[in-house]
Amino acid sequence: MKQLALSFLDFQNTLPKEKTRLDEFLKLSDLIQDKNKIDSLILSGSILVNDRVVTKKGTLIHKGDHVRLRPAIKEYVSRGAFKLLKAFEYFPNLSCSDSICLDLGASTGGFTQVLLEKGAPLVYAIDVGYGQLAQRLANDEKVRVMDRTHIKDLQWKSLDPIAKRYFVTMDLSFISLTQVFPQIERLIRESNSDDWQGVSLVKPQFEVAGHHLESGILTDRRMQLRTVRNVWRKVKWTNPGFVFMGLCESPITGMDGNREFLLRWCWKA
Repeated sequence: MKQLALSFLDFQNTLPKEKTRLDEFLKLSDLIQDKNKIDSLILSGSILVNDRVVTKKGTLIHKGDHVRLRPAIKEYVSRGAFKLLKAFEYFPNLSCSDSICLDLGASTGGFTQVLLEKGAPLVYAIDVGYGQLAQRLANDEKVRVMDRTHIKDLQWKSLDPIAKRYFVTMDLSFISLTQVFPQIERLIRESNSDDWQGVSLVKPQFEVAGHHLESGILTDRRMQLRTVRNVWRKVKWTNPGFVFMGLCESPITGMDGNREFLLRWCWKA
């Protein structure tokens, strides 16, 4: 059986520096055969450096460091899981362990799975589709499946039990987030709690006019960032109770190749 471990010294003749980034190290090594999986394996905690889990691809590897792949790699129900994993890695003190979670656009359940993994006591998996959620998640006692449910039709009375804290994730397509946040504010005002926070996946291709797209892809990097900024400005203008807490780029693109961003927010009444 091939040993799934490597040292920096194994590549000292090919690396141009005394130290190198973890992701670059893995690209040069034969530890991972499918180089497209490097980022996702790092984010999922499958890479150990000197027997410590490392989830940041920019971590510097030095001479003498020992890098290995965990024997058992966690299987996620969708690649979307790695997007939310990035949020938990990037944003300080992000936690859902004491919150009822609403996963908007749950689909097969990548976000739902991560929320459970991070300690969520209950997740509402909400989607306009039907029967998409992975069966093992649908059968989980901590998951409430809400198929055929649009955010505009989501009623507060359907969310039970009532909680003190809420955590919302959004991975939505073919709708602008400027139409979604007013619905979140509606739920907040109907609830007995002002303690709401969340992470929204911003997809610029669904926030701009079609003539800006090339085969469905927004390629202009400046426009991508400008679009994200404009979305939040519109949200704040119409719903000033929302507070921007941070932004980072998704570690992977959408299925069509579009660049996406993770936006952290909270509610301040």
